[in-house]
Amino acid sequence: MIGVVIPYFQRTPGLLNRALRSVAAQEGQHPLQVYVVDDSSPVPAEGELAGLDEAFTRCVTILRQPNGGPGAARNLALDRMAAGIDFVAFLDSDDAWSTDHLNSAVAAFAAGATFYFADYQREEDPQSRFAQCGFRPDGAPLAGSDGTLFWCDARMLSRHIMLRSPIGTPTVAVRRDKIGGMRFNTRLRSAGEDSIFWLELLRADIKVACNTATEVAVGRGVSVFNHRSWGNAAALRTILDEMRAQLHLRRHFIGDGELVAQSRTQCRALDQAFCLNLLGCIRRGNWPPSHLVLAYLGQRPWALLRLPPAAAGAIVRKMRASAR
Repeated sequence: MIGVVIPYFQRTPGLLNRALRSVAAQEGQHPLQVYVVDDSSPVPAEGELAGLDEAFTRCVTILRQPNGGPGAARNLALDRMAAGIDFVAFLDSDDAWSTDHLNSAVAAFAAGATFYFADYQREEDPQSRFAQCGFRPDGAPLAGSDGTLFWCDARMLSRHIMLRSPIGTPTVAVRRDKIGGMRFNTRLRSAGEDSIFWLELLRADIKVACNTATEVAVGRGVSVFNHRSWGNAAALRTILDEMRAQLHLRRHFIGDGELVAQSRTQCRALDQAFCLNLLGCIRRGNWPPSHLVLAYLGQRPWALLRLPPAAAGAIVRKMRASAR
């Protein structure tokens, strides 16, 4: 049986309904149990079941929690999951699977894979995620596949994740016994918690398969990470979480010089992005909460050195003025 995990927090009706319809439309006969975790959503989950086939809705369990973010919601589903579930597939509430997604995942598991992911594309992007990341599978095609399923080396995939991850959570399916008691990091609410989870999984005895076909259409619902704007507190909060994730990952992989070097490169890019966003806040006259700025610069006090002196000076002056 496949357990489908969907964290849910949306302000627009109909998005979860679309996601659930994509689950119900899967080709093949796959026994399912769908766990929708209502993360104190402004649009309640129950109303999103309207119009779905009754036989399918009997497979849907709605769980509720105080707003804790997607990681905490996924953890609750994993904690409450029925004993008979063999595989866990993740989906976000504003995304939709292609009709062959679970068929492909099941084929990969039948070939011996324990971790599966596929390409995906956002509505607003001209390229798929694999193309954006320059990701190509480094292994052989799976025997009997149609030419889109490939084996991937877990170590090489870890390097990709550290620099620019090709893995979209709504494309992932994992053998449940490989997850065990592992859970998502709940401190990071806007970025990084999924990458940490995948990297920790990949450190175990994992056999990875991926699909170069696009199997998920990513929508435009509530998603701080994917649809943040520029020069505001939301952008700064996401960059702060990305930095925290990088520092967390670096501690896990301290013995791997190449991964640590990739992380340092990513951190330098985040330093520049954080400072440029601060400059955007100054130009807009919308200085963010001081705790966000102090939290970042407390971890990366040299970040301002990556800016021209005049720009760095403007930020320092604004920080001093806001502290008075």
